Amino acid sequence: MIYFKRSNPFIHLNNIDFAIVGLIFLMFSSGISAQQRNTQLKVYGHFQYAFDDLRGENSDSYFTLGEQDFFVTSNLSDRISFLGETVVRYDNSTSSKFSPSIERAQLKFDYYKNHSFIVGKMHTPVNYWNDVYHHGRLFYPTIDRPSSFSYLIPIHSLGFRMQGQNLGKLNFGYDLSATNSISSTDIFDSALNKSVTAAVHIKPMEGMRVGASYYNDYMSANKPGAHAGHGSGNSGYTGALNYELTCFSFAYFGKHFEVLSESVYNRNKTDSLGISENYSQFLYAGWRFKEKHVGYGVFDYMDMSEKELHTTPINVIKLGLGYKFDFLYNCTMKVQLERLESGDDHLFHNHNRISYDIRFQLAYGF
Repeated sequence: MIYFKRSNPFIHLNNIDFAIVGLIFLMFSSGISAQQRNTQLKVYGHFQYAFDDLRGENSDSYFTLGEQDFFVTSNLSDRISFLGETVVRYDNSTSSKFSPSIERAQLKFDYYKNHSFIVGKMHTPVNYWNDVYHHGRLFYPTIDRPSSFSYLIPIHSLGFRMQGQNLGKLNFGYDLSATNSISSTDIFDSALNKSVTAAVHIKPMEGMRVGASYYNDYMSANKPGAHAGHGSGNSGYTGALNYELTCFSFAYFGKHFEVLSESVYNRNKTDSLGISENYSQFLYAGWRFKEKHVGYGVFDYMDMSEKELHTTPINVIKLGLGYKFDFLYNCTMKVQLERLESGDDHLFHNHNRISYDIRFQLAYGF
């Protein structure tokens, strides 16, 4: 049992919180030994300001302390490496309001050339965004992730994965995984069957990656879990559900022109309402000038079926213009003007909520 005397009445840490904070402190305080083990610890975070609904009666103006991301990598041997990512974020469900969360903890074994086994908690390799970016906003091309990450994308997986990278002239890559269900937690999965992912990609030229993936998870009971960005079970449906996801990604980040397209097709089947089909399309296009400046546009579209029972059905269309300034190699400022239309009905209807928002973000890493 760990006892911690709270000298500040506004700080409330339970035993798990204290242990994680202590682990982070030990990482910082062991710099010399960490270098000897070829261990690297990096920290990322961001601040944000938003003015929501610029022309409405319910306008809001507020500052936000974003996620604080502790990212550690270590080569344990010539063939075995570790990657860990712990995020401290705002959590309204806890008394302290901020709580740590282990986002990734994975061991990788390079068993033959560019072929590897990975075991642990990882990002599900369903698209470019989830495979390349972590929780540090410093690397995001936009201020936020695509809307599909809040409703459709299974962000995390816990289990086993086979991976190949940079194979042949086209730099072919593959990922095959068997992991716990969307509705599982980080320590238990009540389902006998596992979710499966199959993903492939090529990198035919410098800065370009083209990929496709398929994900399937049969859930005997639709309930909230720990591995999805969306809240399974929010619809109130607790019966069996077969979850299928197909993704296609195209990314090119050249010297000047940048483009990222994420296409998502989700097909869910229940005994209650039958088949629901959900679609999402995210498109980012930017132009980099004078090395440190990027002007960009964003199109983010999501259309959910009226038969959707896995999560709360919502339809979104976002149009945005933004500017990014990389004033330091490890510090970026972004400003983004958005038109957001959302509602539980199909888009372009007058009764959907429309707001015009402006957001500023300062992201850093060291």
